[in-house]
Amino acid sequence: MDGRTKVYFTSDAHLGSGYHADPRAVECRLVRWLQSIEGDARAVYFLGDMFDYWFEYRTVVPRGHVRFLGQVALMADAGIEIHFFAGNHDVWFADYLEKELGAQVHHEEALVTLDGKTFRLAHGDKEYCGLSWTNRFLYRLFRHPVARCLYAAVHPRWTVGFALSCSLRSRKRGVRKATLGQIPHAYHNEYFEIEKEWLVRWTKAHIEEHPEVDYYLFGHRHLLVDLALRGEKRIVILGDWLQYNSFAVWDGSALWIDQFLEEEDQV
Repeated sequence: MDGRTKVYFTSDAHLGSGYHADPRAVECRLVRWLQSIEGDARAVYFLGDMFDYWFEYRTVVPRGHVRFLGQVALMADAGIEIHFFAGNHDVWFADYLEKELGAQVHHEEALVTLDGKTFRLAHGDKEYCGLSWTNRFLYRLFRHPVARCLYAAVHPRWTVGFALSCSLRSRKRGVRKATLGQIPHAYHNEYFEIEKEWLVRWTKAHIEEHPEVDYYLFGHRHLLVDLALRGEKRIVILGDWLQYNSFAVWDGSALWIDQFLEEEDQV
């Protein structure tokens, strides 16, 4: 072994989002975290929504994120496995990340065996479809090939701004509802009852038919959750890089959640 023994999981950086007070600072912090783990990482899994918006045309990709993408490319060149899962904000991955970065792109959930343990990895938006018909409709719409072709026919000068503004309005609306106690949300945990979280309920039902899975890891919900289930099974929801700067680590025998804290965070 060359010292690369750990596997890292993170999600929901929403790079480029107007919700970040300083989007560049968030990207730089994410890069510093990646630099801090590149000495012992054998694989990094990004479980969706690393970008607040991503749409690949045949010869065009969104501008920005060069520090993040450059650091990921360096890690891939060094032999570290890089995996990107499509989230609901960056669902329209094509082959850019594979060709330019050497990353593996996943458009569906994946079962991964690590050191004899089975991990089910997913962003979480597909599982969340069971909550309401609107979730199901949007999930299918965003992934429908006709919808993608129609969207690609519109010039980026219109689509990029439209998508980012919709994302910002949605996030502000979600936080507003949370402050009223209408929905559980990461930023107002006094309203959050873990057993009522849909992904927890979904996972408990899934376990009944899939006893082979040891760990369930999700993004999507912007909640930081590590919950023991039946036996030694667990569900982990990875938080985000809007509030928590959080990630999970597997060292070959143990799985835990951590946060990237710098000196100014510890004052």
